[in-house]
Amino acid sequence: MKKYIVIHNLNSRGKNLSQEYIEYLFKSKDIPYMYFPTSTIDELNKIIVKYSNSKKYQYCAIGGDGSLNSLINALMANNVLKPEVACLPAGSGSDFIRTFALPQNIEEAINHLTSDSYYDIDVGRVVAKNKSRYFINVLNIGFLASAVEVSEKMPKIIRRFRYPISFWIKIFFAKAQKIGLNLGNFEFNSKAFNICVCNAQYFGGGWNISPKSSLQDGKFNIQIFAVSKLKAMKIFFLAQKGLHLKEPDVIVRKASEILLKSHDPIEIDGDYFANGPANIIIENLAIRFKI
Repeated sequence: MKKYIVIHNLNSRGKNLSQEYIEYLFKSKDIPYMYFPTSTIDELNKIIVKYSNSKKYQYCAIGGDGSLNSLINALMANNVLKPEVACLPAGSGSDFIRTFALPQNIEEAINHLTSDSYYDIDVGRVVAKNKSRYFINVLNIGFLASAVEVSEKMPKIIRRFRYPISFWIKIFFAKAQKIGLNLGNFEFNSKAFNICVCNAQYFGGGWNISPKSSLQDGKFNIQIFAVSKLKAMKIFFLAQKGLHLKEPDVIVRKASEILLKSHDPIEIDGDYFANGPANIIIENLAIRFKI
């Protein structure tokens, strides 16, 4: 078995796990590893540069979707060849691994690291204003992105509850905005409350937003919520169980490249990225994910 480069995000908004406990979990399963606590993106990048040989190492993020996203970005930005990546849940949200029905409990999830099962997956990339970032789960344009932007300005003392608080703060003043989107064979220039660009199936703490998404087809599942705020609230409740796709005002398309022409906010995997315009593309089967 290749040695795991274990990246423990100390800024994760979830459980405060000690190094001793994490090392105990790996040793109890006889999993070879090297442990690295990180607090900044620069620290993470330096580790990946030093251990970039994917023939010798595989990589594990300890945290939530944001921690996994940071690891994916470091691997892709440093051109690590077809890296094998795992995630042990310890953050405020670990939605990506729900697509594979992996445990949300780290004590149970550690078991799947002993297997030889991998799933080749697509990786998304968004480019805006001379900056770019990769993502593997879900990108949002519009209201949900603006709620994330607000949540990141809140005090760390309420870090586990920042997103739900910001959601309800934003919803009082929110309204559908005109959004311009080009998918190649489909053009949208009208009012929408939110647009979800889905690579995987879950977000928002277990919402089954995109039950038909495939991580291997080289295409995003795009959902345009062309509705008012009140209708969006109803649809969001349906989306928790994936029942919103039959609603006539939810426009669903597939595309491998998206051009956002308007200046709307964008969030990826739970982190605010930037405002549009932006280009969103998919890189087919770029990573091997441990399942």
